Amino acid sequence: MATPNNATPTNCSWWPISALENDAGKSTEVEDSQDPTDPALRSKDRLVLYHWTQSFSSQKVRLVIAEKGLPCEERDVSMPLTEHKEPWFMRLNLGEEVPVIIHGDNIISDYNQIIDYMEKNFTGENVTQLIPDTGSILHTRVVQYRELLDSLPMDVYTHGCILHPELTTDSMIPKYATAEIRRQKCELWLCGCVFTLADILLGATLHRLKFLGLSKKYWEDGSRPNLQSFFDRIQKRFAFRKVLGDIHTTLLSAVVPNAFRLVKRKPPSFFGASFLMGSLGGMGYFAYWYLKKKYI
Repeated sequence: MATPNNATPTNCSWWPISALENDAGKSTEVEDSQDPTDPALRSKDRLVLYHWTQSFSSQKVRLVIAEKGLPCEERDVSMPLTEHKEPWFMRLNLGEEVPVIIHGDNIISDYNQIIDYMEKNFTGENVTQLIPDTGSILHTRVVQYRELLDSLPMDVYTHGCILHPELTTDSMIPKYATAEIRRQKCELWLCGCVFTLADILLGATLHRLKFLGLSKKYWEDGSRPNLQSFFDRIQKRFAFRKVLGDIHTTLLSAVVPNAFRLVKRKPPSFFGASFLMGSLGGMGYFAYWYLKKKYI
């Protein structure tokens, strides 16, 4: 079994095909414009990788190809230019994701399947074996580490650091890129740009904690500004104001209707009714002055 040190160097090109010229000095744009699924463009041993240089999954696949020392043609698919949504690429992968490998008549578009395919189909004395034989202790360890590291939400880390550079130290992300992405981003809710059930559940939970007097302990002390921003925004939604109303009138809105129900169900004596109505009037009066003093 070959080692990474004596593996044959990969024959991958590191720039987009459209940016290169062939030996005759002619642009290869003609080849790019052709259907990549056309059988005429594929040979039995030809290996073509469609990727984006900053795609984490693409980087891992490219490392596998390089470590195995395989000759490969690399085609750069620019995600910022949305080339992954163009018809020619969607014929390769309807999921609009990179990387995609073409080997002969086979098109593989799943990151894990690509690695397994490379390991299964590219073997030999001069090709590095990256996954040990099944049944060995080393194979079990490799599988465990693979599952553990693949479970890391690296896309979340990446986008989170782009949108919140203040959380990073010595980030390599250009400031202009961060500013542009933050300028274009939509109003974010718990699961993305769309308001969902998750936001309703979190909003109701925060409202109850606020009602119970726990808000200053958990987020209004400045320790969770994003949670504070979320609560401020969800309180402005029409449905939220219609159902839950202002946090300061929650108790009053629950007491008054129940009091009138009680009066209707069991009419009290004249004295009792007068006392009850007077109490309700006093509560309303004090509630009015409290809210006026607090907000006006």
